[in-house]
Amino acid sequence: MLDPRRRHRQLAVFLGSVLLLNFPALAVVDRLFLPDGVPLAPFYLFVVWLAMIGFSAMAMARPRS
Repeated sequence: MLDPRRRHRQLAVFLGSVLLLNFPALAVVDRLFLPDGVPLAPFYLFVVWLAMIGFSAMAMARPRS
Protein backbone atom coordinates (compact mmCIF):
# COMPACT_ATOMS: atom_id res chain seq x y z
CA MET A 1 0.00 0.00 0.00
CA LEU A 2 1.23 3.47 -0.82
CA ASP A 3 1.82 6.02 1.87
CA PRO A 4 -0.36 9.15 1.67
CA ARG A 5 2.49 11.46 0.65
CA ARG A 6 3.36 9.29 -2.35
CA ARG A 7 -0.29 9.10 -3.35
CA HIS A 8 -0.60 12.90 -3.12
CA ARG A 9 2.49 13.31 -5.29
CA GLN A 10 1.01 10.99 -7.91
CA LEU A 11 -2.23 12.96 -7.84
CA ALA A 12 -0.30 16.23 -8.25
CA VAL A 13 1.57 14.85 -11.27
CA PHE A 14 -1.69 13.68 -12.82
CA LEU A 15 -3.53 16.97 -12.25
CA GLY A 16 -0.58 18.99 -13.51
CA SER A 17 -0.38 16.94 -16.67
CA VAL A 18 -4.13 17.25 -17.23
CA LEU A 19 -3.88 21.03 -16.89
CA LEU A 20 -0.91 21.26 -19.26
CA LEU A 21 -2.45 18.95 -21.88
CA ASN A 22 -5.97 20.36 -21.78
CA PHE A 23 -7.58 22.61 -24.38
CA PRO A 24 -6.80 26.12 -23.04
CA ALA A 25 -3.07 25.47 -22.71
CA LEU A 26 -2.87 23.72 -26.07
CA ALA A 27 -4.81 26.54 -27.75
CA VAL A 28 -2.30 29.09 -26.48
CA VAL A 29 0.69 27.00 -27.52
CA ASP A 30 -0.83 26.23 -30.91
CA ARG A 31 -0.69 29.92 -31.86
CA LEU A 32 3.02 30.25 -31.03
CA PHE A 33 5.69 29.71 -33.68
CA LEU A 34 9.48 29.54 -33.66
CA PRO A 35 11.43 32.05 -35.80
CA ASP A 36 11.30 30.14 -39.11
CA GLY A 37 7.58 29.45 -38.90
CA VAL A 38 8.00 26.11 -37.11
CA PRO A 39 5.03 25.45 -34.82
CA LEU A 40 5.84 25.20 -31.12
CA ALA A 41 3.10 22.68 -30.29
CA PRO A 42 5.06 19.45 -31.03
CA PHE A 43 7.98 20.63 -28.90
CA TYR A 44 5.61 21.62 -26.10
CA LEU A 45 3.88 18.23 -26.15
CA PHE A 46 7.21 16.39 -26.12
CA VAL A 47 8.58 18.44 -23.21
CA VAL A 48 5.38 18.04 -21.18
CA TRP A 49 5.40 14.29 -21.89
CA LEU A 50 9.04 13.96 -20.77
CA ALA A 51 8.39 16.07 -17.66
CA MET A 52 5.36 13.93 -16.80
CA ILE A 53 7.48 10.77 -16.99
CA GLY A 54 10.27 12.34 -14.93
CA PHE A 55 7.97 13.65 -12.23
CA SER A 56 6.17 10.30 -12.08
CA ALA A 57 9.49 8.55 -11.59
CA MET A 58 10.48 10.99 -8.86
CA ALA A 59 7.10 10.55 -7.14
CA MET A 60 7.50 6.76 -7.12
CA ALA A 61 11.13 6.72 -5.95
CA ARG A 62 11.76 5.27 -2.53
CA PRO A 63 13.40 7.59 -0.05
CA ARG A 64 16.92 6.69 0.98
CA SER A 65 17.15 5.54 4.57
